Amino acid sequence: MIVLHGSAGSPYVARVRMLGYAKGIDIALRPAALGTPEFQAMNPIGKMPVLEHNGFILPESLIICEYLEDLHPTPSMLGVTPQERALARLIPRTVDLYCANLLSLLRAASDSSFKIDEATERANLNKGLNALEHFLQPTGYAARAELSLADCVLVPWLYYGAKLASIGDDTLSRFAKLSRYIEMVADDPIAQRVWAEMDEAFRAFMTKWKAEQEAAAAQKD
Repeated sequence: MIVLHGSAGSPYVARVRMLGYAKGIDIALRPAALGTPEFQAMNPIGKMPVLEHNGFILPESLIICEYLEDLHPTPSMLGVTPQERALARLIPRTVDLYCANLLSLLRAASDSSFKIDEATERANLNKGLNALEHFLQPTGYAARAELSLADCVLVPWLYYGAKLASIGDDTLSRFAKLSRYIEMVADDPIAQRVWAEMDEAFRAFMTKWKAEQEAAAAQKD
């Protein structure tokens, strides 16, 4: 049995789930008990997701995806040629290292207590998006004609990109290849499934967060 510890709203958890759906792997999702001794024993860094497979414990979402690829090599989510396989890995790395601060911008827009240097964060995000635009394929999916690991990373990240757009931020729409990709992948049933799961989890989180904020405010009155 393969168990994934984490929240469906996390883009890092969602990428593993998307890869599992594309490969037809049965992966059970369990809430991550962050901060508990039990979870720290699985991952001393304390972050989700963590994969549990027949007693073997593995953290880090991209490493988990590669592990699942080795366990179930068909259909390949890395590609056939060295070039496809390189792009399938390069695009996730570009998203993680240079585009992840989109989440910080989104949080700052919805939570006034969360402070960032917005000018710096936007400059860094634009630099990352320029790199992503450079490496995205002009047709098909992110790294090749079919789904790959690159899409499993990019699709969950775009869930939060859409939320940035919903508050009037047009940053992502300025990039032609990314805009084409967003329009194309919106019709993919696996992407739709992942976005729906993320949305359900996000709405539940926001309901809980707002209730906690209201309770805290009431205590101050």
